Amino acid sequence: MRKKIALLLILTILQGAGLFPTAQARMPYKTFTLGVNKELVETQAAYEPVRTMIRFGEETLKNPQDLRMGPDGNLYIADTGNKRILVVSREGELIREIKDKKNFKTPSGVNVDAEGNIYVADESARAVLVYSPEGELIRSWEKPTHPLFGDTAPYKPRKVVLDKRGNLYICSKGNTNGIVQISPAGEGEFLGYYGANQSSVSVLTAIRKAVFTDEQLSSMAGIVPISVENLCIDEKGMVFAVSQTNDERSLRRLNVAGRNTMTPDYWTELTCAVAVTGQGSVFTANANGRIVEYTSEGDMLFVFGAFDSGDQRIGTFKSVTGLVADEDYRLYVLDAVLCSVQVLEPTEFTSLVHEAFTLFQDGKYAQSKGPWTQVQRMNSLFTYANTGMGEALYREGDFEEALKNFRNSGNRQGYSDAYWELRSDWLHSNVGTILIVLVAVVVLWQVLRAVDRKTGFLKPVKAFLARVKNLKFFSQTGWAFRMLNNPYDCCYGIKHEKRASYWSAVVILVCYFVLSVISKYYSGFLFKQVLEGQFELLSDFITFFGVWLLLVICCYLVCTIKDGEARFKDLFIGSAYVLAPMIVFLPIRILLTNVLTYNEAFFITLIDVVSYGWTGLLILLMLMYLNDYSFKRTLAIVILTLFTVLITAALLFVIYVLITQLISFVSGIYGEVVYRFVRRT
Repeated sequence: MRKKIALLLILTILQGAGLFPTAQARMPYKTFTLGVNKELVETQAAYEPVRTMIRFGEETLKNPQDLRMGPDGNLYIADTGNKRILVVSREGELIREIKDKKNFKTPSGVNVDAEGNIYVADESARAVLVYSPEGELIRSWEKPTHPLFGDTAPYKPRKVVLDKRGNLYICSKGNTNGIVQISPAGEGEFLGYYGANQSSVSVLTAIRKAVFTDEQLSSMAGIVPISVENLCIDEKGMVFAVSQTNDERSLRRLNVAGRNTMTPDYWTELTCAVAVTGQGSVFTANANGRIVEYTSEGDMLFVFGAFDSGDQRIGTFKSVTGLVADEDYRLYVLDAVLCSVQVLEPTEFTSLVHEAFTLFQDGKYAQSKGPWTQVQRMNSLFTYANTGMGEALYREGDFEEALKNFRNSGNRQGYSDAYWELRSDWLHSNVGTILIVLVAVVVLWQVLRAVDRKTGFLKPVKAFLARVKNLKFFSQTGWAFRMLNNPYDCCYGIKHEKRASYWSAVVILVCYFVLSVISKYYSGFLFKQVLEGQFELLSDFITFFGVWLLLVICCYLVCTIKDGEARFKDLFIGSAYVLAPMIVFLPIRILLTNVLTYNEAFFITLIDVVSYGWTGLLILLMLMYLNDYSFKRTLAIVILTLFTVLITAALLFVIYVLITQLISFVSGIYGEVVYRFVRRT
């Protein structure tokens, strides 16, 4: 017995020391959030499944289609397969059921007003039925007879919500005109269609509309706008509508005029359910078992959940048809296939995020720093923690720390605002010193010029610079900048006076390439287009020089066919020298991107327009002067050159594919021969 006790103590100590792994239940799904560069990155679990409700008393579900939470805090389930409405507590206790054998056919939507009256959308009954809290039928809303509704417009209510005035918003299956809006006054006045989805019209769609008949168009995706799949309404009367599409229309927040006021920065396909909390957070669920949480501004906060592939693990779903979020951010997810309601609760990490957001939205910026700090300790790369901390520090006037947090979160607008304040403070503190330095430089320059005129002490320096300038290499390279003010003279020197060479053109190309790389990777944070830490120098080199050389060759071939006078050398050098405006403006642009904010972004745009426009004009003049073309013929040559480049690129791509397939074929034969040889031996 003593030996057994001693062995048990030793095993306990080893277990406590971590030498033996402990079996832990893992989450059935991963949780993601948006990273700095708006890509999905894995983060801590945001919600954890706590229980699954399958049986309510002695009752079970059959193909349930909707789930809502009433003002009494109970859950109302449209149990479509059993043709009833179940009222259950949040713990799953059956409170009552509402049946109507006469009127219920396929009750697929349910909602509850402030008095506890229950609204049931029945697709097969073609009506919205209203019942008292005791289950007595009060009235029904059938198809509107208003002419604006349309005689042929389908009225198959699937979901229904109400605003505080009692107006009904009904999702009608197959009705692409929008949400049906009905007033409770009188017999139920049809107020019109609300929040219709717009159809996306492409060039191909326009051609189809011009050629096909209406019957053919009605069966084509993208011609007819999609109908709203589900909806809910918040305390402010804003309607949240979801549609099964793969663009921003999958989630819309509609104001009283039916206009979308929220464009999410992330969305999922086949969105089928939506819920909103009193704090403004929005949840959506899609047919693939994914649940997405958005902030009140439409920023994606978390995406979690997974499709149930058959293992029936808690936290996985097959077909979500209803979604509810209570005041504590507890989620209730209705699954039509699994016939269950799963409950998910926020983790400690998520609760801190919600607490910080709530404090910040209430204007309590200083108090929000506490939970944001804790969130950063748990995950220093969590984007919204850095954004929230940056906003709080910005409002406290700590712009330097706010700047760091905004950069860590990739929040460019916040970074711009904080940098503006920092730069303003620095300028106010140093404006006197700056003016003194500028005046001193001007005075010193004037003094040096005056002394040089009297003594000539700068003559050796001037003579040295003149000798350097007259060197053939520097003379030819510097001739490129003649293109800026006198393109005709520059082209004449290239063509007839040998004022340029291949090497000088290569130097100009290399200078432009180096400046473009610096501009691409080392511009200011606000104006940089590439991801932080991303470098693709080899790809940039091959792309630039490959495309440039292809353009020169194609242009030379076209000019030769069209009786152009330019030699290949002339076009090679001229095509490099026309980049002179870019070489002049790029250093200025790089400098400005590191000192300007979004408030002065106009200057960056102006530099881009001037430099690209000037370069484009020089290209036309260079081709015109070197080939002795008219301006009209030069434009035709440019178009033909671009067409030739496209044809050549397509041909090169085909050759690349054929070579790749040939290599794959030869490699496969070689592998088969080696395999058979080894097998025989």
